[in-house]
Amino acid sequence: GHSSSRLVLKRNSINANRRRAQVEIEIRDLTTAEKALAGAVAGRALSDNPTFRWIAGDDNIARVGGAMDLFAGFVAGHLDPQVGAFLGDHVVGVCGSAAPGMCIGDVAPEELRTPPETIGAPGDGSREHFVWSLLCTKDLDERHWHLGPVSVEPLLQGEGIGAKMLTIFCQRMDNAGEIVWLETDKPDNVIFYSRHGFVVAEEVVAPTSGEQFTTWFMRRDPR
Repeated sequence: GHSSSRLVLKRNSINANRRRAQVEIEIRDLTTAEKALAGAVAGRALSDNPTFRWIAGDDNIARVGGAMDLFAGFVAGHLDPQVGAFLGDHVVGVCGSAAPGMCIGDVAPEELRTPPETIGAPGDGSREHFVWSLLCTKDLDERHWHLGPVSVEPLLQGEGIGAKMLTIFCQRMDNAGEIVWLETDKPDNVIFYSRHGFVVAEEVVAPTSGEQFTTWFMRRDPR
């Protein structure tokens, strides 16, 4: 009996090792069908960031649902290629980018380009409106690619997945001689992007009164 159970255990461990060998992180371009899934990863990863908390407050369902809806549509609308990370068949990371002429400063409707007259409580539509107006105001006038979202499944962060995706993207930008622009709202992200050649162009604390959040706008010139 013991020998047969040992055999089963050994066989299971071999199968587990084989599965682990097969389940490596793969970085490749997203297919059209995978883009919305990648956007949902970004929504989960970014929904707890300072900007989303400022917009939606502490209601987790509203905040996470809103972030997933936003980024699923956002990434799905980006032109190919878009870089993704995969664990087996599953999308676990995205390095999205808007091509020149396709970023927020170019495509935002006119009514979102100026800030609202008053800012309501968390969850009020005026807060999202304010953020869009800020991004439009600070968008780079020069030809550029607008990076984002760059996100990894929360439980897989810290494994170097984001860095691998961003390295591929930056190599493409260098080969094409393109400028890249981004915004981020966490100091740790500023350090992360700095390692890949981005420099802070401006740090903005907004709005001018009440509860505030900080946005760092960063630029990367081709190497």
